[in-house]
Amino acid sequence: MIDSRNWYSSLDRKTLKDQRRADAWRWNEAMEQAASLRSSNPEAYDRMGPMVRISLGLYENDKQIAAQYGRDVNKGGN
Repeated sequence: MIDSRNWYSSLDRKTLKDQRRADAWRWNEAMEQAASLRSSNPEAYDRMGPMVRISLGLYENDKQIAAQYGRDVNKGGN
């Protein structure tokens, strides 16, 4: 038998976590430049360190979540 209380509390934790990530997201010009470099010059992007690429992935995930929660994710958006 599945304990539905655990399932619902798990969903609530994810919702709260996403809401916090959306609230904490801030525009970052360096990350935006790295994202544009990835599409405009993939060879240069591939030479970047792994920490920059990991940071960019986290930044883009948070940006997507912020957009889902109605935040303005355009340049300088709040």
